[in-house]
Amino acid sequence: MASITSVRLRVGRVSSATEFAELTIRINWTARERQENMSYLVAGFLVERDDGRDFFDMLPDGGIHWSSVGNMDDFIGTVGRQWIRPNGSSSRTLTLRRNWNFGNQEIGSEEYLGVATVVPETRGDIRFSPEVSANLG
Repeated sequence: MASITSVRLRVGRVSSATEFAELTIRINWTARERQENMSYLVAGFLVERDDGRDFFDMLPDGGIHWSSVGNMDDFIGTVGRQWIRPNGSSSRTLTLRRNWNFGNQEIGSEEYLGVATVVPETRGDIRFSPEVSANLG
């Protein structure tokens, strides 16, 4: 099964009103998957944590479902989605980036987590990046 072997997250400020999130995702395929050359949907998400991380579930389509547990005060956003194929390669590194206003999340330092999913036609795999601290104020 296709697997996500690493997720790296960078966040920062573009301007006084705009931040960015960038996920670099590495995906590996088996010899059989390279032979079949199916399409895979890769999705990247940014999750912010205030006091305690809110609960969320990963959906079979690679999306995030915010569970009604916790403070429900964390920012969760889609960084991007892209369809890819192995095209004979055993691995591929993909970068997804999005500029947007995180809102009033940047009161001091905040904790952010990058989440990536890969969904082939038959099943999915997810992996989380390590958390990074960012003072965007």
